[in-house]
This record gives sequence, structure tokens and C-alpha cells, in this order.
Amino acid sequence: MNAPEVVRRYAVTLLESAEESDSLDSIRLDVDGVLRSIDSSKELGGFLANPLLSSEVKEKTLVALFEGKVDKLTLNFLALISRRRRTGILRDVLSSFVGMVEERRGVLSAKVVSAIELDATQQNQLRGHLSSYFGKEISLHAEVDSSLRGGLIARVGDIVFDGSLNTHLERLRRRLVGV
Repeated sequence: MNAPEVVRRYAVTLLESAEESDSLDSIRLDVDGVLRSIDSSKELGGFLANPLLSSEVKEKTLVALFEGKVDKLTLNFLALISRRRRTGILRDVLSSFVGMVEERRGVLSAKVVSAIELDATQQNQLRGHLSSYFGKEISLHAEVDSSLRGGLIARVGDIVFDGSLNTHLERLRRRLVGV
């Protein structure tokens, strides 16, 4: 079983459990919070990825960190991931879960990388353009990449809209050289 399949199976397990217990919205909020915790703490990310730590230590730590802050189902899922020695893929599992929830709700996820941070107005305009292009609601995830000279790159599924200055300059260079 390859890693993406393992990730998908755990995400589906959490999704189906949340639907069965009629707590999908609550679990989604919990997952967002856990993902924020992992993303904002290098220590937590390193702890989860450390293969030298026992599953018992990881389980107790995750339970101590999130007990009282997340739904019992979410806490049980984190404990299960720990017991099965899968904490190294926890972030991927939770991200996959979020994607599955959005897909079931008819929401497409768009990752946007720009040269500078986009303000709320720019994000809303971009979300509107992408939404009208795809005919679906768009969940926008914006990042900043200082290596871009200007513009942005938007990825929705397998479709990439590259409006970066780097790409425009490369195209211009190719035209000038005659390639």
C-alpha cells in the first residue's frame, strides 16, 4: 500500500465516522485547528515525524494537547493515528480530509502563490473570477513566494493559471531568442 493510498484511507475513515455521528461541521473545525497547530509549530511537526518516539508517547502527548479542545471523535482519531504509528502522515491525512469535505460540498480548493500578500479585496476578486470560470464555489488558500518577481500562480486541481512575471519574462526571452 503506497503512502497516498494510506492517507486517503485514513481521511475517508475520519470522513465517514464524522458523517455517521452527524458531526461533520464540528470535526471539520477541529481538523482546521489541528492543522493550524501543526503548521504553526515546528516542534509539533518534528515531534510527529520523529520515528524514534514510541506511539504511546505520541498518543499521550496528542491527547494532552487537544483534550477538551476538540470533539471526542477527533481525539479518538488522533489517538488511533498514534497507535498505528502514522503520525508522520497526520498532516497529509487531515489535509486530505478537508479536501474531501469541500469536494462533497461542491467547493473547489484553489492554491494561490503570489509575489506579495494579497489583501482581502484582491482575494475576493480572485475567488470571484475562479468561481465564475469553474461554476463552483472556491476555497482560496493564499501563500507568498518572494522568488516571484510579480503576479501570481493559481492552481485548482490539475489546472494552473500562471500569471507570474517570471513566466511572462521567460516567454518574452524565448520569443526574442527565436526558440
